[in-house]
Amino acid sequence: MANILCVEDDIDISRGIAEFLEHQHVLDFAYNGKQALTFIATNSYDLILLDLNLPFVDGLDVCRTLLTTQLTSVPVVIMSARNTEKDILAGFDSGAWDYLAKPFSLAELSARITVCLAKVSNNSSSKNEINLNDVTLNCDDMTMSFNNTSTQLHRVGFELLKLLLQKAPNTVKTEHIHRFLWNEDTPDSDPLRAHVYKLRKQLKTTFGQEFITTIRGVGYKFQLDDQEK
Repeated sequence: MANILCVEDDIDISRGIAEFLEHQHVLDFAYNGKQALTFIATNSYDLILLDLNLPFVDGLDVCRTLLTTQLTSVPVVIMSARNTEKDILAGFDSGAWDYLAKPFSLAELSARITVCLAKVSNNSSSKNEINLNDVTLNCDDMTMSFNNTSTQLHRVGFELLKLLLQKAPNTVKTEHIHRFLWNEDTPDSDPLRAHVYKLRKQLKTTFGQEFITTIRGVGYKFQLDDQEK
């Protein structure tokens, strides 16, 4: 049973979530962004359900605030009527672990919660670092280090690099990456390509190389420049 904060200004939606999840988890409810930040600062949560269109402080700003504090270990599932590709990518860029477009079924919400909590459990029980040659991925603070330089990763970028490092030097199929990141619930816009592009740009700027190689028609692999043929 997990401690969950639900941040939702629609009373009917909050009531439905409460009725569906109250026998599975311990729930707190915040109805605006300021209240959410107060709850987060004074309580410990295993997961946060977060609407975006909130009074006082927007949900994305709440998520960005968390990114500097607890988001490396506390998953955030965004629940929002904003369902364009731009909105979804903004949610993931702010540090969210998952994005659920309204309207959604409560059973699907429960399934997303289960997946996120399982990832937290797996991360906490696994080795805190993944090393490959001179590359180190720190699973505690979601940083990547190479040649005495490091960079802070967002959640999706961290999960993607973690998967590719664990499978290196093999290629990871695109379908497998989708299932790993979104549990077969990939948004219709298919944001993987955009995430890979942004991650490559970040790594190129920081380290001088992209590390992620596209295998056309198959997927992606982790590869150092000096490993390329």
